[in-house]
Amino acid sequence: MGEAFSTARAFHGIRQRSSSVDWHDIVWHSKRIPKHAFSLWLALRGAHRTKDKLLAFGVVHSAECAFLCGETETLEHLFFQCPFSAMVWREDLYMCNIVRPILPWADEVLWMSTHAKGNAFHHTVRRLTFAATTYHLWIERNRRCFKNLFLPHQEIIRLVRQDVSGMLASGNSSLRCERHHSLCVNWCVPLGEDI
Repeated sequence: MGEAFSTARAFHGIRQRSSSVDWHDIVWHSKRIPKHAFSLWLALRGAHRTKDKLLAFGVVHSAECAFLCGETETLEHLFFQCPFSAMVWREDLYMCNIVRPILPWADEVLWMSTHAKGNAFHHTVRRLTFAATTYHLWIERNRRCFKNLFLPHQEIIRLVRQDVSGMLASGNSSLRCERHHSLCVNWCVPLGEDI
């Protein structure tokens, strides 16, 4: 007699394993917000249908950036070379206590992959911020393209703050101490007990 059938064994038997990527942990971590993680995963895989791709397929007549900067909308431009998205990302980095120049997309991903590893509170904040920012910028891009509605950059920053602080405040993500005081204040997270 053979072994009992297992769906899990069957799945692992037929699926193809892909090589691991350095950015896996900045997307698929325990504190992730699922819709943000999925959107970030699409961006990291280059799967968002930006206007440069849509123009090549003949779907749109112009590849001009939805944030009205006059440049061609590519993934690299949208995240974070566009002046609008750079303003949002710069402020979000500042709330993470990070002051540095905005990097090209591949370098931002590499920077996050190396500076947001592990379970330290500030690393969780960075990962959540990166995913929330890319998600809300993509949503704003779609709002402008499909609904002709325009939110100012301050509103995008507020939405990012709301999502990140909500996740940090829920579920006792870690005991917050004086070391994380400024992060908690920046993100409007109630301070926990000192440890």
